[in-house]
Amino acid sequence: MGGGIPLKAEKLAVLPQVMQPNFIAVTEQRVYVVEESAKIHIFARSPKGIVFEKTFGQAGEGPGEFDWIHQMRPLKDHLEIPTSGKFACFTLDGRFINEIKLPISVFKNRIYRVGENYVARDLQIDNEGVTITIRLYDKSFKLIRELGRQRQPGGIFNINPIANYYSACVSGDKIFVVDSGKETTVMVYSKEGVQLERVYLPLTPLKITAAMKDVILEPLKGNPSRWKEIEKRILLPEQTPGLDLFEVADGRFVARTYRYRENAVEFVIFDLLGKELKRLFLPHTGRLPNGRTFCFFQGHYYHLRENLDEETWELHSEKAW
Repeated sequence: MGGGIPLKAEKLAVLPQVMQPNFIAVTEQRVYVVEESAKIHIFARSPKGIVFEKTFGQAGEGPGEFDWIHQMRPLKDHLEIPTSGKFACFTLDGRFINEIKLPISVFKNRIYRVGENYVARDLQIDNEGVTITIRLYDKSFKLIRELGRQRQPGGIFNINPIANYYSACVSGDKIFVVDSGKETTVMVYSKEGVQLERVYLPLTPLKITAAMKDVILEPLKGNPSRWKEIEKRILLPEQTPGLDLFEVADGRFVARTYRYRENAVEFVIFDLLGKELKRLFLPHTGRLPNGRTFCFFQGHYYHLRENLDEETWELHSEKAW
């Protein structure tokens, strides 16, 4: 389905401590893997290879404890870990620093710090649809401004697994709000919420085929008894958005599309002005609802792969740009 450059992966390490991963992040010194929902494994990177360092975190409501880690962000001198109702900071080697309680509503912990401000994505579901809001707050969580709002079909009685992509991310001191439906645009804001530019990404929506439908619905079929209930509520549009995931990595826009090829999925790389630089197919790790098991770092695509024969998880890497 579509063109692109297939790449060859390199196995970097076997990770016997990893059993049920749902998120991964990579830095020059370390690899972080979120285990189940409340633990994080740290692996040290060195010329000798990747070596297990420690595990930290546990389930709970106390300081440094988590209910569910949907994502984590390694920064220059600390880790940021948003979880339900709070925003925690740890050292890069996993020691608790502090946390703040969140007086605002945030869907699946989608909150980012930018300077002294915070960008939060929330979602409200009613009988007829879903309302997504993206808001900017100051350090006291006083609303500075709403950056965007979108209404989508679905609601309590219907599930749309291919909804338009409408989300935000932060890179450096800029905020990126991405809207992908019939066309894909990126609104760029300063950390104060001032609009800087609007970038158009030439990503074409695709007609939903039977094969594409199978790939998208497969993760929902994990629990057969629950699937019988969910199947009646599935609401599929006639076409996909232009992308189903967006991030900023190494000063580039990275978009994952709905084009699949065997066990690979298409990524499109753009510069920050929206010029397409590259299309390539990379190993598809699934469309996890509560995390993701791949990341981009310094031009490489890192991903976790389960070795079913050995009953272990492996870390693989390949050059993306």
